[in-house]
Amino acid sequence: MSEKNEKTILETFREWVLQQESPEYTITEDRGPIDSICIDTRFAHGTVSFYMLDQIPAVEMHVTNLYTQQAAFYLHFELKDLLHAQELFEEMQAAIRKQHGASTVKVLLCCSSALTTSFFKEKLNSAAEILSLDMTFDAVSYNNLFVEGYDASVILLAPQIGYEYDKVREVMKDKLVLKVPARLFASYDVSGVLDFVKDSLADHEREKQEKMLPAERMEFKNTPCMLIISVIVEYESMHFVYRIYNAGSIIHQDEVIKQRFEIRDLEDMLDYELARYPEVSMVCINSPGVFYKGHMTFKSAGIFDEDVETRLTEKYGLHFIFVNDANAMALGFYGLQKKATSLSFYFHPQAARTAGVGNVINGQLYTGRNNLAGEMQFVHQVLNYTDDPDNLLKTPEGTMEIVARYLVSIIACLDPQEIVIYCNMIYDLDQLKEYLAHYIRKDYLPDLIKVDDVIEYMFVGGMMLCVGELSRQKLRNTAEHYARYSEGEAQD
Repeated sequence: MSEKNEKTILETFREWVLQQESPEYTITEDRGPIDSICIDTRFAHGTVSFYMLDQIPAVEMHVTNLYTQQAAFYLHFELKDLLHAQELFEEMQAAIRKQHGASTVKVLLCCSSALTTSFFKEKLNSAAEILSLDMTFDAVSYNNLFVEGYDASVILLAPQIGYEYDKVREVMKDKLVLKVPARLFASYDVSGVLDFVKDSLADHEREKQEKMLPAERMEFKNTPCMLIISVIVEYESMHFVYRIYNAGSIIHQDEVIKQRFEIRDLEDMLDYELARYPEVSMVCINSPGVFYKGHMTFKSAGIFDEDVETRLTEKYGLHFIFVNDANAMALGFYGLQKKATSLSFYFHPQAARTAGVGNVINGQLYTGRNNLAGEMQFVHQVLNYTDDPDNLLKTPEGTMEIVARYLVSIIACLDPQEIVIYCNMIYDLDQLKEYLAHYIRKDYLPDLIKVDDVIEYMFVGGMMLCVGELSRQKLRNTAEHYARYSEGEAQD
C-alpha cells in the first residue's frame, strides 16, 4: 500500500469517528502535537489518536474513568482494515457508556438482612443530594455482599455484623471497609455517618502489597529477543499485558484493556509491536483456555478449537508457544522459589465459576496427554456440594467449600509439597486447613501459600518455556548436524 493510500485510510477513519455523534457524549478535535479526537462524558474521558508509525498508519484508543483516574479501555493498532477499526471504536463507545455513574463514590451499607439499612440509605441519599455530595448509598444483605460489593467504593458494616470486619476487609482488599459506630447507626445519625465516611475517605491509604520477586532474578542471559503476552481475566474486563525481553532484560512493556477477547486482538498487538521490534524471534502467549496441538478452546470468549498456531505462524513466520495461564503461573512460581520440587498453583479469579490449576511435578510442568491436567471445569461437574455452586460462590464460606473440595482432589492425585492459592474469597488459610482436615490427615496436607497477584509468575513461566524450547531446538539442530556428519563418513 502506498503512503498516499495509507494517509487516506487514516483520514477516512478520522472523519468517520467525527461523525459518530451522540447525545450521550461530546466529540471535539484536538490538533495538538498528536492529532486526536476527544470523547467526553461526565464520568469518562476518551481519546482516539492518529499518527504514522514508520510510514504505517496507527491508531490509539484510550478511556479513563474520571473518578478512579484508571484506564477502563486501552489499545493501539496498525490501521489496515477500516471495518475492523470501526468495530474497535464501537467497543470503545461501550466502555465509555459503562463508566456512567462510576465517578460517584458508591457506598454500600450492609447488615444481616438489608431491612434496617434500606431505610437508612434513603435518608443518606436525600441528605447527600441536598448537600451536593458526590455520593450514592445502597443497601445489601450480608449474603449478597460478595456479589454486589465489587461495584462499591466504600462498604459500611452495621454494628450487628461488625464481627465480620476482618473477613470482609481481607476479601475486598481494594475497598474501604468500615464498621459504622453503634451510636451513629442506632440513632440514624445521617450527618454523623456522612462525616464519618468523608473523614475515612480522606484518611484512607490502600494497603501496599508486598512486591513479588522480579523476573530478573532468573538466569535468562544470552537469550534472543522474545515477546511474552499474558492474558488476564479481571472483573468485567480483559487485560493483555505484554513485555519484550532481550537477553533476559525488559526492553518494552505495554497493556491493552478490552471488554472481550478475540484472536484478532492478538494480531493487532503483534502487528503493532513487531513493526517496532523486528528483532523479536519468539512469542509466548499465556491465556485462559485449553491449548492442544496449536488449537485453542476458550469457551467464555466463544473460541472453540481455533488453530491459532497455524494462523499466527503463517502470518508472522515466528515460533509461537501457547500455554494455559495457570500452567504459566505454576512454572513461574516454581522458578522463583528454591524449596519445592512439586507444587500446584490454584488460580480462581474473581467471579469465575471454576478454577484452573497448574502442576509442576519433580521440576517439570505437567499438562497431561491432551493438556487437560488442571482443568477443574470437569471436576466441577461431578463434585457433590451442599448447595448450588453458584450460590456457594457468593460468599467466602461457600467458596471455602468449593476450593477445599478441589484441593482434596489435587492432593489425592498429586500429593504436592505446596499448593499456591490465588483466590480473593479465601481469607483464612488456617480455616481452609481445618476444612481439608475433615478429609485428609493434617500431617498429610501440603503447605498452603496465598498470593495476591499473578502477573510476574506468568511472565517468568513464559520465559522459562521459551528458554526450554530454545534448548530443545539446539539439541535437535545438534542431532541433525551429527546425523549429516555420520552419513558423510559412511559414504567416504
